[in-house]
Amino acid sequence: MRAWVRQSRGPPDSALRLTTLPTPDLPTGSSPDVLIRVSHVSLQVSTELVMKVIPNLRFTGSSVPELELSGEVVAAGDGAPEEFRCRGAHVIAFQNPVAAMILGYGVLAEYVRLPSSQVVRIDPVVDMASASGVHCSGSAALKMIRAAGVRQGHTVLVNGASGSTGSVLVQLCKIRGARVVGVASGGNESIVRELGADEFIDYRKHAPLPVYLEQKYGTQPFDFILDCVGTQSLFTHSPAYLKPAGAVINIGMLEGIGVTAWNMLVNTWLPTWLGGVPRRYIRFSSPPEHDDAIYLVHLIEEGRLRIPVDSVFPMQDAIAAYERIASQRARGKVVIGVGSN
Repeated sequence: MRAWVRQSRGPPDSALRLTTLPTPDLPTGSSPDVLIRVSHVSLQVSTELVMKVIPNLRFTGSSVPELELSGEVVAAGDGAPEEFRCRGAHVIAFQNPVAAMILGYGVLAEYVRLPSSQVVRIDPVVDMASASGVHCSGSAALKMIRAAGVRQGHTVLVNGASGSTGSVLVQLCKIRGARVVGVASGGNESIVRELGADEFIDYRKHAPLPVYLEQKYGTQPFDFILDCVGTQSLFTHSPAYLKPAGAVINIGMLEGIGVTAWNMLVNTWLPTWLGGVPRRYIRFSSPPEHDDAIYLVHLIEEGRLRIPVDSVFPMQDAIAAYERIASQRARGKVVIGVGSN
């Protein structure tokens, strides 16, 4: 089978190469595993960052990147649920982030074998490119709104509303009955409004953004700020436009891993009498969750949620796909069409 492998630390164009690897063995006996023919793989911003920062720890064997996929069942062990023992069933699946991003047991390959606990069946009518992006962005968005407790009557600011997680956040907040103000570049206004945003802010037109937010929302502050970009100034100036009981919930790393880690430490622990911001700051890891995916798939199958796709690249053009992610201009998920070439 074909697979992309990581050879060294560095940007994707120097760290990755397309090669041939042995196809995983068929699950046999009481194994709970499922062998999947991969259709599409949804790329992660974090993968590109990890490649540049963390050395390749697989000193033997091949290190394959990426976390989430859509595909069709080839075979399943007797220990897998009955629904996965139907050859050709459409599924989405994810790899454990540590196994994928650190140890190199990722999914950017033509065939992947995974535990059935990391696989969810989907209706065949669901678009496979879009479905490949359910796990990571969906789980992150769900955890953000649960951490905030978003509900009907709240007004929330979604920073990065046109991105892979932000686009899901906008829809989930609307499902919960909240009023949503989306922030993105002006060219993405129609997309963000189509997803359900009640108001739109072009961060370029209204720079610096915190000043504009204070002027427009200072008398009617937000209940929560959901930041998918990692804009530190949003939190620093938040008392001017965020309710005292509110919180900034951030999953973005705009300023890089090191600066983001430092900001998280200061934002969380610096007391107000030493200059700390008198608002809550919440940041957490957001690995994919099986139960989250089941809930999100139900919403998709009911037509209440969609996973926007920015672009689909053929398998051999994965480097160009990572360049698209690095541009920070993607409108939704950037996807590799593994089984479509």
